[in-house]
Amino acid sequence: MRSVLYRFPDLQQFEQIVGDPEEGDLELGLPAAEVVADGEWVLAIFELGENRRATSAAACASVSPEGARLTFEPRDWRRLADFARTEAPRPGSMPDTDAAALLRAGGEVLPAAPPGTQGAGATGRTSPPRLKGKGSRLLVVDDDPQIRQMLTTMLEAVGLVAVAVASAEEALERVRSSPFHLVVLDWNLPRMTGIELCRALRQDPELRDLPVLFLTANASSQDMVHAFASGADDYMVKPFRAPELGARIFSLLRRTRRSAP
Repeated sequence: MRSVLYRFPDLQQFEQIVGDPEEGDLELGLPAAEVVADGEWVLAIFELGENRRATSAAACASVSPEGARLTFEPRDWRRLADFARTEAPRPGSMPDTDAAALLRAGGEVLPAAPPGTQGAGATGRTSPPRLKGKGSRLLVVDDDPQIRQMLTTMLEAVGLVAVAVASAEEALERVRSSPFHLVVLDWNLPRMTGIELCRALRQDPELRDLPVLFLTANASSQDMVHAFASGADDYMVKPFRAPELGARIFSLLRRTRRSAP
């Protein structure tokens, strides 16, 4: 599936567009320089805000004398609107307590960082305080034992329940046997890859709505497109910053809670 890229530097502009559509209007005009064929299905990727947060949705192209447009399914449009409501800043708003705790941690986390050093950067800031009662269950899938321990410690420090496994096959067994609220997934895994695991989750009726955040060293834009086309909800590149990872995790958890029946 080919991709079409939208960029919205202003998150509130994106929220206004997708949050209040006219009745029956689930369409967007095509970005400049993009070309589509009538009836073609494409993956629309949205890069939002100064930090270029990304989300995606499938859309069908239509070409008329008035120009080309992409039409979205109601479910995908609602997901875009929910993403906008979650991400767009409100005047005078403050970040959630749980996300703010990780934001105070600071520092860049390298793939080979020693266990126990997460949450402290070059500035010498201390790790975030433990926040109790959050309780969301996260599955960390990475074949690097240091990354697994580092992420588990960081997530548990903010009150999340973190389970770490080294392979996609074990991850699939875990999510089928017990409930999880989010998967933090590496791309490069032995045997079954992270992309293959993501596809398997999306093909399972009981697991297709489980949020997946890729945390990987694969840094090209084509890799990101490939991951979103496979069903990813978010994408981060190693080395990463703990505050950004924490903010993205809590953002996905908030959106999951809001969309729950």
